[in-house]
Amino acid sequence: MVGECCMRMTIIKKKTGHALGLLLCIIGIIMLLITVWKLWAEEVFTSSDMLSALKASLWTEYTDLTLGIGLIPIHYTIFGILLLVIGSAILIARREKVTVTEEATVMLECPYCKHRWRESMSKTHLKSMGYPRVRTLSRRKCPKCAKFIRPKIAQTNV
Repeated sequence: MVGECCMRMTIIKKKTGHALGLLLCIIGIIMLLITVWKLWAEEVFTSSDMLSALKASLWTEYTDLTLGIGLIPIHYTIFGILLLVIGSAILIARREKVTVTEEATVMLECPYCKHRWRESMSKTHLKSMGYPRVRTLSRRKCPKCAKFIRPKIAQTNV
């Protein structure tokens, strides 16, 4: 049954604030790339003792990197990671999964008082219960006679 699996779709809806999360992620990535670029220029990654060279280079102040503000590469690393985490959290929090299903209006009939009423249900629910072969629904209360019955499907718009 190829057609049944395609009837139910999930859409990810982006709420307001999505652009802010994306902007923070981009700024965080740029800050981390600047840090890696400066460390690459200092040849930290090709050093024989890379760990001590990385430690020494992260705490060295670069005036051309910080525009005279007094930031060192460890600050760029911390701010970059922080902005990346906050931006990712905003991106994850500001989305919503919306399930889209096709609705069908069903005319139900009470077998005792013959009262008819309309209900809406999804087409996948109708097909899963065996419609059109099975023409009765699960027990429910008739709105007119107030008896618990298994209503018959009189007609649908499927």
